Order: sequence, then C-alpha cells, then structure tokens
Amino acid sequence: MRVRRRDQLVCRWDSDALMVALPGQRRWLRVTPDLLSLLQRLDDFTDVDEVAAQFGGEAADAAVQAVHKLRDAGILVADTDDACTPPVWQHWGPIASRMHTEARDANYLVDSPQRDATAAQIAADGAPPAPFKRYPDAPAVHLPRRTLPLRTPVEEVFAARRTHRAFAGTPVGIDALATVLSCTFAPQRFLDGGAFGPQQGRISASAGGRHEVECYVAVHDVTGVPAGLYHYAPEVHRLELLDATVDRERIAALAYEQEPSYQGAFTCLTTTVAARLSWKYRHPRAYRLWMFDAGHYGQTFALTCTALGLAPFQTVAFHDSGVEAMLGVDPDHEFATYLLSAGNPAPDDGTGPTGPGYPPPFRLAASSHRSPADPTADPEQLG
Repeated sequence: MRVRRRDQLVCRWDSDALMVALPGQRRWLRVTPDLLSLLQRLDDFTDVDEVAAQFGGEAADAAVQAVHKLRDAGILVADTDDACTPPVWQHWGPIASRMHTEARDANYLVDSPQRDATAAQIAADGAPPAPFKRYPDAPAVHLPRRTLPLRTPVEEVFAARRTHRAFAGTPVGIDALATVLSCTFAPQRFLDGGAFGPQQGRISASAGGRHEVECYVAVHDVTGVPAGLYHYAPEVHRLELLDATVDRERIAALAYEQEPSYQGAFTCLTTTVAARLSWKYRHPRAYRLWMFDAGHYGQTFALTCTALGLAPFQTVAFHDSGVEAMLGVDPDHEFATYLLSAGNPAPDDGTGPTGPGYPPPFRLAASSHRSPADPTADPEQLG
C-alpha cells in the first residue's frame, strides 16, 4: 500500500502544541515532533515499507503503526482509496470543510435540565449587547409611522415575486420606503425573554429573537428623502445620515457594476452584529444563524416590495471590505451581509408572470402614495 498526506489539512496552535484537525470529525490530534517528521516525508505517495525503512530500527514498526492509524483518521490517504477529498470541499477548501464539521451536532439543550443553569450562567456574564444601534448626533429624516396598506392577496404576492433587474427610473415615495423598512427591519412587538432580557418580535424570523441584522440605506431617488447613505434606526423609525456624498456610482463600484444594485430608487446594505448572537449562542453552529436570518430579512423585503408594486432585487455579490469601510463599521464585530434594492418596475422587463398583467395599474401606483398628513396628498390614492 502506498500512502501520502491529505492535500487539505487544518492545523492550529493549542497552548504549547500544534494540533491537526481530523477530517470529518470534531476532534484534533496533537502533533508530536516524530509525527510532524512523518507527515513531512509523505507529500507524495510512498510505499509503507519504504516509510518504515526511512525510520529504521525499532522505530520502523512504530512508523508503520502510525501510518495505519493516520490513514484510519483521514490524515493520510492511500492510492487505493476511491477519493481523497469529496468534490465539494475540493472547490470550497479546507477551512469551509472544517467550519462545516465544527458546526454540526450542537447541543441546544432543548427541554434539558441544563437549560436553566446554562441560561443563568450566560446572564451572569453580563448584560446582552444593545439590541439597537444609533447615531444620535447624525442629521435625521423621521419616517411616517403609518404604513401603506398591504391588501394584495398573499397568493398574488407569492405568484408575482421576482428578482427584478430593470427599473422605471421614477422616484419612490417616502411612505413606500418607510413601509418597506418598517415591515422588514422594525420590531412589531416586544416579548419577555426571561434571563435573556426583552426580545423583539419582527416580521422576519431571527434565531432566539436576537435580531443581529442592521440596515443601512443608500437613497438614490426617494421623494422626501435627500440622497445619501443613511443608517435605519428601527427603534425610532428614522434614517440617520452618515454620508451625503454616497451615490449610485459608489454603490456600483462596490457591487461589481451590477446595474440592479444601484439603478433602483434605494439600496439597502445589511450587516450582522455578531455579538448579539454569540452572547447567547456560544458554539460554532451559531455561525450559520446569521445566514439564515439574512435570508429571512431578504424574503420579507422582497414580498413587501412586491405587495407595494415595487420591484425588488437582492445579491451577495459585493466587496465586503469596501462596503464595511463605506459604512464605517469594524468587520471584526459587524460585517456586511446582504444587498437589497428596489424601485418602480420597468414595463415589460421580462420578470413578470405570464398571462393577465400583474400588478394592476392601481397597485403599481402604490409607491407614489404620500403621508395622510401631507396636504398635497391625493385623497383617492390614500383610499
């Protein structure tokens, strides 16, 4: 039998020793000097007897035993093995493979006697991170509290939801933007979270009610809101101006020139405040949770836009570091997650369902609604 070192291994320093991860297992092997020497010799297929001969003497038998144990553990592979590495991990790499392994089979202590004790220990470590982020000194645009009516039957909204890539180039009203932000990102109620403190109930689901998502809005063409980059403060339902110079060109450069990311009326850039999750969920599996939550928010965004007659778009194709630098956030604590944009749909852009036209013309006009307090509002549109 001929063996060699696996192509993709993950190692780490643990106090005073080098550790190598056992592929497919949540275990690590301490690398002794002798083991390191053995692994260094096996960068290409080598006969086991030749390996033993390289060590010679009493060490030969120990080397052969180590080779077989390392092969059983997946550290070494034999030329007779069907595949050294599953294809998916050949494409995604050893770090993704290790993260997948470490994130499996976490104990969530559901209905476990340990649950209360664990919750008490977490709470005793200190208060949870702030559930809301604020820029209190920034110029603010206060958004209308009253949302536009969402009366389109849910089956019609489901049937009409599309990822749009073309927009009409007309402005969206402040009420439509306020409705999208409120339904997607704002708390609808608060709940008693016991030891974990008050929890928010939003339309979008979130692991443990932690709601680690933050929303920043690049306004391009919204009636009643000056163009620029804002932070959406869901606690007080307002936009806090961060940079009035951010425009479509800036977003285009960060989104690899994808036209629908910047040609709509506004672009939402969401981030994840990691500590809101890690404070409660203290195991590697929690790394998955912000991805799920980002998807929940993205779908709520798309469905709300569709119900309003707007055209939604979403993508993860953006330059993470560039977005974080523009937002002024520390990527070790808050990192870019998702890009969502919307505008009035371009006629016949090829994304609508076949058959009778949808949405009806009166629903397409929803985004031009003004606040009921606006004296110029059209009474017929306000319904």
